[in-house]
Amino acid sequence: MPTTQNDGLELAYQVSGEGPPVLIISGLSAERSFWALARPLLAGFTLIEFDNRDIGKSARAKGPYDAADMARDALAVLDAAGIPKAHVIGHSMGGMIAQELALMAPGRVDRLVLSNTIARNDLYTTEILRLLRELRLQLDNELTFGAALTSFVLGMKTLKKIPLFASVQQSLDAGLYQEKDAFLRQLDVCAKVDTIARLGRISAPTLAIYCDDDRLFSPHMVREIADGINGAALDEILDSGHCPMVEAPANFATTVRAFLKGS
Repeated sequence: MPTTQNDGLELAYQVSGEGPPVLIISGLSAERSFWALARPLLAGFTLIEFDNRDIGKSARAKGPYDAADMARDALAVLDAAGIPKAHVIGHSMGGMIAQELALMAPGRVDRLVLSNTIARNDLYTTEILRLLRELRLQLDNELTFGAALTSFVLGMKTLKKIPLFASVQQSLDAGLYQEKDAFLRQLDVCAKVDTIARLGRISAPTLAIYCDDDRLFSPHMVREIADGINGAALDEILDSGHCPMVEAPANFATTVRAFLKGS
């Protein structure tokens, strides 16, 4: 698997498919495998996927960082893949990174998809992120913490169909694990996000996506992003919680494809 470096950290990435390039930026505690269900549904595009710092096969950081630092990671991946300009899909924390990328390097971003993300925290999300921090600090049992985190991010329709603890155990058995310190550093990125006053400077055609059952970042927070970016489109995916590429991959891919193709 190819790697590149930024800020002294090795970043693992992969390139697959053919067609217009699309950079995918994952969210908190999510590596490239998070997109396994949506990936084949995005045929017709060249997908550039990478593990953010502090997750998967990429290096663990030695200290704190912010979304702008992670946006520079994304630029390093584009450079290494030889991609001068790409569509960008950012989910959750990845959407925070994508906002910084579009502000930092507007010439590198074609169309921008911001899914289930925010431009700033409110009291509710501040307290939820604080709760996740405390749970991660105090729970040493990975299965219990994984079940708690999963219960926050999946919608009720999905949770009613899957055995929660068995699904988390399956992920752990597959090696999908993030160290405590790494999780907390990524969580701090989410807690510090604040692009609300700069959204009007994003020039890329933008689609903001929210889900009807997202109990982490509510629809009104995604609407706030769409309102702040000139000409941004807003779309809803039904029957999904915070992770539509996992919970409703066909609907997610259909929505994204239509936007990226300009229809």
